[in-house]
Amino acid sequence: MAKILPSFIEAAFGLARHEKETQAKKRVNPLSYPKSTDSFSMSLFKNPTSEYRGCPFWVWNCRLHEAQLLRQIDVFEKMGMGGVTIHVRTGLDTEYLGEEFMNLINSSASYLESKGLSCNLYDDDRWPSGAAGGKVIQENAEHKGKHLLFTPHAYGTVEPGGNAAPTSGAACRSENGYLLATYDIQLDEAGRLRSAHRIKKGESAKHPWYAYVETNPGSPWFNGQTYVDTLSKDAMAHFIKTTHEVYKDKIGDQFGTIVPSIFTDEPQFAIKTKLSNPKALDDVFLPWTEDLPETFEKEYFADLVDDIPQLFWDLPKGEASVARYRWHDHVCERFVSAFMDQIGDWCRKNNILLTGHMMEEPTLHSQTSAIGEAMRCYRNMGMPGIDLLMDQFEFTTAKQASSVARQNGIKGVLSEIYGVTHWYFTFEGHKGCGDWQAALGITYRVHHLALVSMAGESKRDYPASISYQSPWHEEYPYVEDHFARVGVAMTRGQAVTRIGVIHPIESYWLCYGPNGGGDEQDRRSQAFLELTDWLLRGLIDFDFISESLLPKQGGRITKGRRLTVGKCEYDLIIVPNLRTVRSSTLKILQSFSDGGGKVIIAGSAPDLVDGKPPSSDPFIRGSKSVYWSQQNILGAIETYRDLRITTDAGDLTNSILYQMRQDSDERFVFICNTDRQSAFDTTVHAKGCWDVKEMDTLTGDISSIESSSNAGWTAFSYRFEGCASLLLHLLPKTQSNISSMPTTVCQQAPTMTESVELESIVLTEPNVLLLDYAEYKLDDDPWSEPTEVLRLDNDIRAKLELPLRQEAWRQPWTVPQSERKPKAHLTMNFLFESTFAISEPTLLALEEAAAARIHVNRIGVPSGASTGWWVDEAVRTVVVPGNIIRKGWNVISIALPFGVLTNVERVYLLGSFAVTLDGHAPTLHPLDLASLSWGDITTQGMPFYAGNVIYNCKVTVPTAPTTVVDLSTLRLSPRVTLSVPDFASPVLTVHDSDMTRKLGRIALQPRALPLGRMAPGEHRRLAITAFGNRYNAFGHLHLTNDRTLVCNPSVWRTVGDWWTDDYNVKPIGVLTCPSISVAMEQGEDKVLRMEDGEWVVVRGTSLDG
Repeated sequence: MAKILPSFIEAAFGLARHEKETQAKKRVNPLSYPKSTDSFSMSLFKNPTSEYRGCPFWVWNCRLHEAQLLRQIDVFEKMGMGGVTIHVRTGLDTEYLGEEFMNLINSSASYLESKGLSCNLYDDDRWPSGAAGGKVIQENAEHKGKHLLFTPHAYGTVEPGGNAAPTSGAACRSENGYLLATYDIQLDEAGRLRSAHRIKKGESAKHPWYAYVETNPGSPWFNGQTYVDTLSKDAMAHFIKTTHEVYKDKIGDQFGTIVPSIFTDEPQFAIKTKLSNPKALDDVFLPWTEDLPETFEKEYFADLVDDIPQLFWDLPKGEASVARYRWHDHVCERFVSAFMDQIGDWCRKNNILLTGHMMEEPTLHSQTSAIGEAMRCYRNMGMPGIDLLMDQFEFTTAKQASSVARQNGIKGVLSEIYGVTHWYFTFEGHKGCGDWQAALGITYRVHHLALVSMAGESKRDYPASISYQSPWHEEYPYVEDHFARVGVAMTRGQAVTRIGVIHPIESYWLCYGPNGGGDEQDRRSQAFLELTDWLLRGLIDFDFISESLLPKQGGRITKGRRLTVGKCEYDLIIVPNLRTVRSSTLKILQSFSDGGGKVIIAGSAPDLVDGKPPSSDPFIRGSKSVYWSQQNILGAIETYRDLRITTDAGDLTNSILYQMRQDSDERFVFICNTDRQSAFDTTVHAKGCWDVKEMDTLTGDISSIESSSNAGWTAFSYRFEGCASLLLHLLPKTQSNISSMPTTVCQQAPTMTESVELESIVLTEPNVLLLDYAEYKLDDDPWSEPTEVLRLDNDIRAKLELPLRQEAWRQPWTVPQSERKPKAHLTMNFLFESTFAISEPTLLALEEAAAARIHVNRIGVPSGASTGWWVDEAVRTVVVPGNIIRKGWNVISIALPFGVLTNVERVYLLGSFAVTLDGHAPTLHPLDLASLSWGDITTQGMPFYAGNVIYNCKVTVPTAPTTVVDLSTLRLSPRVTLSVPDFASPVLTVHDSDMTRKLGRIALQPRALPLGRMAPGEHRRLAITAFGNRYNAFGHLHLTNDRTLVCNPSVWRTVGDWWTDDYNVKPIGVLTCPSISVAMEQGEDKVLRMEDGEWVVVRGTSLDG
C-alpha cells in the first residue's frame, strides 16, 4: 500500500494538471470576438458586452495606492469602457515590476473581473518597448542598442553628441565604439557614388569616410540606460524574461480571459538617417548589431561592409543598388524575427494576444527609417494595431494593419486613438476620428489616455485625460456605446474586398538615398498616399499585399479565378508604380493572370526583379496597363465596385468611407461622412437585391429603410449630416420588388421658429483665478522678478544642478531616498489685485500642499488639513477664511522644501468672483451671475473657469405661424426641435428644468434635439448644460496662436515668438442663442419640416420625441 499511494497521488495531481492545461487551451480570448460567429443578436447590439468596448491607456504615473486605483475602475465602468490597458508613464513612483507593483496589477485585475471588464497589459516602462525601464541593459550591458556612425569626421576631431530624440531609439554620436572600416569616397559632379575604396591598413584616403559601431550614451528616458538591441534575439529573449515572464508568474492563469492582451509600443531599431544633400559632410546613422555582417553574408553571399557607402549615396546613371535593397530587407527581417516573432510566439504559447503598434507606420519614408516595413511586423501579432496621433487622417496606416489582419483571419484591429488632441477635443471629434478608422477596419480603441494622477509633469503628458478629471466623463457612454454597437456588426463575417494592391515599400528602398538627390523619393511617397486616397474616397475597398508575406500566404488561384492571400481572395491585383518586384510575387501574379485573373499595372511597370536587372523582361502576360491618374484607375476597376453613393446632383462623394462585411447570406455595411461640417443629400446604391435595415448606433434601435431594387442594385435616399455615420444590415430580398425610388412630397406650410429665453445661469464649480507668475527666492537669496512657474522651476533646477523635469526625465521609482532630500528652501509670492474684500471663504488649490507653508496677506493658512481636491486628487484644496482677501493688492506666499522630485506648478484660487486680465495681471471683481448670458464665458469674467455651465431657459411654441396657409387638409401635430447651432463645449445635455429627466444630448450635426409634441402657446422650461474642459486652467496658455497642434510638455515652456505673457484661453459655452423649430405632421408616417424657407414632407420616425 505504501508503494501504491505515492503513484496514485502523483497520477491524481497529474490528471488535475492535464485538466487545467486542457481548460486553458479551450479558453477563447474575448478579443477574438467569439460572439461574432453566433446568430446575430439584437440584444447584443442594443447592449454590447465589454469586448466590443474601448480600453483606455490607464496611466500609472505616481505613487500608487490600491484604493485610488479601484475608485478609478469604478469611473471607467460608468464611462462605458470595456476595461483598461495599464500603461506606465512619466511619474511612476512605485518600483516597476516590483512586488508592490505586481500586487496592484493583481488586485486591479481581480476588481476588473468582478465588473466584467478586462485588464490589458503594457510591456514596458514608457516607450519604445524593449528596454523594460532600463532593466534589460542594467542586467546585460551587451544588449545595448547599437548603431553604425558613418562620418567624414574621425573620432576626436568634432564634439560628440547630436540631436538624438530622447524618447526613441534614435542614434547620436557617442564616440564610445570601434572603427569598423574606412573608405576613400569619390563622387561625380551630381553627387553620385563614383567609387568607394575600402582602405586597408597602411593605405591613405583622399576623401576619407569612417564607419564606427557605437552605442548611445545612457538616457534619463531609459532611467540612465539605453534602448535595447532589437536586432538581437538574445536581447529580446532577455526582455521577455524580464517582463512577460514576470507577468505570467503573477497573473498568467488569467491570460486569455480577464487579461486578453499585452500591448507593445513603438518598437524600432536605431533610426536610419540620410545625408542632407549628396555632397554634405554629415554624421549619418544606420541600425546595427554585432553579427549583422555575418548573417548578411550567409543570406546573400556578399560582404555588407564593402558596400556600406551604397547605403548612403546613389549610383551613377540611375543604376539600382542591389546591396541597398538587400540591406533594407535584411535589417527588417532581423528586427521582425528578433522582436515581433519571438514575442508573438511567446504570447501565442501563453494564450495572450500580442497587440500594440509599431514606430513610424504611415509613410514609405517613415517606416523604412524606423522599422523597414510595417506590414511584415504584423505577421505574428494576435491583433495588429496602429497609432493615430492628433485629429488627422492616416489611411495608409490603418489599411496596412487591417490588410494583414484580414489575411491572417483576425477579426480585430487596434488603434491607439485620440492622442495629442488636448483638453478641448469634443465628442464630435471622438466620434469622427473613430468613425473613419472603423470604416477602415479598426474594432478596438485604446484611448490615449486616462491619467491616474495629474501631479507635476503628468498633467502635460499629451492631454486630455479621458477619465474622472474631465467634467464630461459620465456622459462618455454616448461615444462608447456607439463604437461598441458598430463593433458588434463589423466583427461579423468577413470583409467584402475584391481588390489587392501590391505594397510599394520595396521599390522605395531602392531610392532611399541622400536628400536632394532627385525627386524619386517624393514621387513614390506621393503615389503611395494618392492611390490609397483615390481608392478609399472612391468607395473601392482594397487590401495591401506585402511581398515579404505573400509566399507564405498561399497565392493560390481559385476556380473562380480569384487569388488567395491567406484568408482573403481577390478578383483583381493592382501593381502600382513599382520599380522592382520579387521573383516570388512575379511568379504568383503571372500564374494568376494565366488562370484568368485580372492584373492592372498602374503607372510605370517594374523593370527590376529582387532589386536587380532580370535576365528577361518582367512583364506580366495578360495584364492591363493604366495611366497613373485617379480617373483612369477608378475607371479600370469600376466593375469591382460594391457600393456607390452619389449626391442629389449626381456627383460621386469624396468625403465618405465605408466597410462592408459578408455574414453568411447577409451583409453589414458601415458608412461615415468624414466631413464634420457639411451635410450631403445622397442616394446610396448597394450591389445586390436587399431589404435594408438601419441600425441606429446611438440608440440601439433597428428600423427598415424604404428602398428599391433594379438591375442588380438596391438604392435608397439618405442624408448624411456632418460627422454622420450609417450602419446597415442588408438581408436578401424575400420577394421581387423592383420599383423606382420614392419621391419627396413638398407642400407650403407655416414657418414656426422662436428664440429660447434665458432665465438664469448656474456654475457647477467655483470660478477660478489662475496664478502662474511668482517672485521667488531660494533660502536667503534676494527676491527674483515675477517669473512664470515652469520657467521658475527650470531656473531653480539649473541653480541647484538638478535635472529639468520636462518629458525625458528619470522615473521617480529609480530615485533612491538619499537623492530625494531637499536641496534648498523655496518661497514664492503670487500677487493679484481685487476690487473688493471677499467676505466668504475661498479655496486655494495647489500641489505639494502637505509640505507647504501658506500665508495669504501674511496670515497663516493651515495646509495640513486639506478639505479635498479639485479636478485631480493631486491638486489639494485648502480653505482660505473669509475677510482675508482684501480690496487692493493681495499676496499668496507658499514656502516649501525643494528637491529633485518637487513639483512647482500653477496655483488656483477658487471662489465666487469674476476675473479680468491685463496681460498676465489678474484682477478680481464681484461675480454677478445674473449678468451672464449666451456667448463665450471667458469674456464674461471667467477666463480660467473649467467646469460646466447650466443655462436655465424657457421655450414657447408660437401661437400662430408668421405665414398663414390653408392647411385644412392636414392633420397638424406640432413637434418641437431645440437647435443649438453654435457652442464651444465637448457635449451638451438637455434636462427638464428640475434636472430630474434627461431629454438627450447634443454633440453632433445638425446640433438639434427633438423635444416632442407641444401645443401652440405652450411653455416649457429646460436646463441646457454646456460641459467644460480643463484647457483654460491647465492648457499651454502662453503658447502663441497657430504655432502647433502638438501638446507635449515642451509647448508649456516655449520661448521667443512662440511665447506670450498673455493668456490664450479658448472659448467655452453656448455662443449664440438657441432656437426652437416646429414641424407639422401629416398622416401617420409623414412630417412637415422647415427647410430653406419651405416645408417639406419627411419621415416622422426621425423626429419622434
